[in-house]
Amino acid sequence: MRTELLGQEKNIVRIKLEIEASEFMKALNKTLTELSQQVNIPGFRKGHIKRSVLEMRFGKEAIYNEALDKIMPDQIKQMIDDYELDPLDSPEFKLDAKIEEGKDVTGEVVFEVRPEVTLPDADSMTIEKVINEVNDEAIDRLAKRIQIQLADIKPTDRPIQDGDLADIELTIRTINEDGSDTADQPKPDSTHEKINLADETIRQQVREALIGKSKGDETSAVFDVELGHSDRALAGKRVRYIMKIEGVSEYVLPEINEEFYKNVFGQDTDIKDNEAFRARLRKDLEAEVAETSRTDLQNRAVDMVINASTVEIPDNLIERQAHSMRHDDEHWAQDNNISLNDAYGLDTEEGRKGYEKLLHDRAEAAVRNVLVMDAAAKKYDVHLEQSDLDAEFERRATQLNVSKGFVAKFFYEHKEQLDRLVDELRWGKIADVLISHMTVKEVSQLTQPETQENNA
Repeated sequence: MRTELLGQEKNIVRIKLEIEASEFMKALNKTLTELSQQVNIPGFRKGHIKRSVLEMRFGKEAIYNEALDKIMPDQIKQMIDDYELDPLDSPEFKLDAKIEEGKDVTGEVVFEVRPEVTLPDADSMTIEKVINEVNDEAIDRLAKRIQIQLADIKPTDRPIQDGDLADIELTIRTINEDGSDTADQPKPDSTHEKINLADETIRQQVREALIGKSKGDETSAVFDVELGHSDRALAGKRVRYIMKIEGVSEYVLPEINEEFYKNVFGQDTDIKDNEAFRARLRKDLEAEVAETSRTDLQNRAVDMVINASTVEIPDNLIERQAHSMRHDDEHWAQDNNISLNDAYGLDTEEGRKGYEKLLHDRAEAAVRNVLVMDAAAKKYDVHLEQSDLDAEFERRATQLNVSKGFVAKFFYEHKEQLDRLVDELRWGKIADVLISHMTVKEVSQLTQPETQENNA
């Protein structure tokens, strides 16, 4: 084998490959022998089928290609080692001319390699870790949430108060760059929604727009939807919620007593009084706060490293990712019984441009994240082991009160779910390693982004 580097443009590397005639003939003879031993052709014994018969059955070019397939893996591996390549996918081999026996096989191998990523020095970075203590107010809020879950719902004629349940007719309009609204875009599942103002995660703009309104009133709220929002038709857009109040209900909270404890924790619970109840809530909250703090720290550590990294992302990677995301959007629209055109307003030039920009931005961010995280995993030698997966199966089994085998069986039977879990575990492991190299500063509240020093 002889090779020559023909050139590199961004992340595309082209290498000339020459396979000596004698080397190809060895592979060809091996291929013919294997075919003779494997195929069934009436009138011929396996292992004694003539070459001319095999060529009539399969075609000479197909046999040549089969022989070439036997050679190429070793050739590619050698090129990767010789030129220190980090390929993203299997390379493409383009023959210069038809294969002729007795002549060298020549062609061009095109590699798509991983772009170079310059990572920041994590050891010189400082990250803030929020320490949230579980106080009596937090326990009160959790107790109230549990009461609401078991509460009776009673219609009322009074105006909406914080903590009520508002029954509304909802219309969502996206807002164009010039401030104008699009045509009405009702939510695909229903135009009727129940908004629980006892839920702390309700957007403040929606909460403020509803409080004080009565049945029959109409109000609206404007806000920006996050790029990663689950509703793909709205992700990354500024929207207007137009809400017509159809009804107002209030929660009639149950009394906190022994019967309440049994409804919450089961008939066999050993919680008999308010002190034991609050102690249990404190324990649950402390575990929740610790997990939330850990996840938040991981997210911010990854964001810091990604934002401080330098990488030139090739257009072809963004285009391929955008194509994949569009395919996912089409499936999402189909699952929700709407067309992609209706979901994103693709019937107008402005709508098409807006969607293409949204796809590009989402794809570029996704590719950048993957490239940086892969580079970090390589730099710090982070690998996901089977023991990591087993530990997660065990954790989920304990959480769900089922056997570890039951959890493992579910994931191994659902490859898409398993792939997602593997990605999450690997991401978390990389994040933990990054954090271990940073200086962690414990704070009660995060410094504002514009003043926080990343020390990159």
